[in-house]
Amino acid sequence: MAANEIDGVSILIKNKWKIALFITILAVFVLFSLILMPLLDGIVLGILLAYICRPLKRYFEKYSPKLSPFIAMIVIVLPIFLIIGLGIIEIFNHIIWAVRNHIIVINALFNVVESLTLPEFIEFKTKDIILNFTSYILPFIRELPVGNIFMSFTLFMINILIAVFLCFFLLIDGPRLVERIVEIIPADIKGFSKRFLWHLDGILSAIFIGNAYSAIAAGILSLIVLSAFGVGNVMSLSALILVAAIVPIFAAYMIIVPLTIYRYLEMGSFSAIVFFIVSVLVIIVPPEILIRPYIISIQSKIHPMLIVIAFVGGGLVGGIAGLFAAPMLLGAIIAAYRTNIEMRGEREQQA
Repeated sequence: MAANEIDGVSILIKNKWKIALFITILAVFVLFSLILMPLLDGIVLGILLAYICRPLKRYFEKYSPKLSPFIAMIVIVLPIFLIIGLGIIEIFNHIIWAVRNHIIVINALFNVVESLTLPEFIEFKTKDIILNFTSYILPFIRELPVGNIFMSFTLFMINILIAVFLCFFLLIDGPRLVERIVEIIPADIKGFSKRFLWHLDGILSAIFIGNAYSAIAAGILSLIVLSAFGVGNVMSLSALILVAAIVPIFAAYMIIVPLTIYRYLEMGSFSAIVFFIVSVLVIIVPPEILIRPYIISIQSKIHPMLIVIAFVGGGLVGGIAGLFAAPMLLGAIIAAYRTNIEMRGEREQQA
């Protein structure tokens, strides 16, 4: 081998301390990530809430820089948690009542099936399915360990607190945090990194703000519509509509359609049709036709179907954290692609 030739082993030996440092940092990062895994929901929700509150914070910053983060959180975060929190309490109360009165629940479901005047064999099969399902699920809920429920609830509350505090921190020090991250990036990729972060920020802003504002609008409007029609359990249904509306396309249909069917069975076709039309025009059309397309499609320039796949796939794989982490990953991929295209075009122009 010639004296001036350098083989791979020599390069590894020469950079052994750099490699060891990299492996150590990677191991620490992986270990730290595993420790934070139970708190991932709170971290992701905190980032989401910060994006949602940022436009309002910037608006009030012109009048009161110190109070702007508090105002933004009160106006945005408080209504979200209020609707969802009260809805969860209401749903939880209904679950407890159903477990304690499962015979009444089964008889009520049988009465609904009988009112449909179905063919005899279909009615018998439907009642059998209801009986089997309720006989399994209600005792299962009753026998859930109290300790596990308490631990899950405690972890849920810890994640909510982390989300609130992280949102507040990002509203106050978010830009400076990004600057500190950019400072430690190696100089040879700093230009790419700055442009990548700029694209990523714009994409995530459009995705999260568009979906969140349309969901909040759907939740608030559903409160008005459901109350006007005298629908019971308004808070729990509005909370479900708000959560369902986070995912594009699905929106409030998942709640409105079953409510329309129930109203048809209870009050007839005319009342059901009026309720469905009003719900679509008031709850679904403004968020889905006006708010969401304008903010997401125009600002992010991403096809809506990609966003739908990211939300649904992320939610199925990773729960609450995955629901919002998957769009973040999608945004990062698209931001990297756009940055690469831009910089390649600039290099070709300079060549």
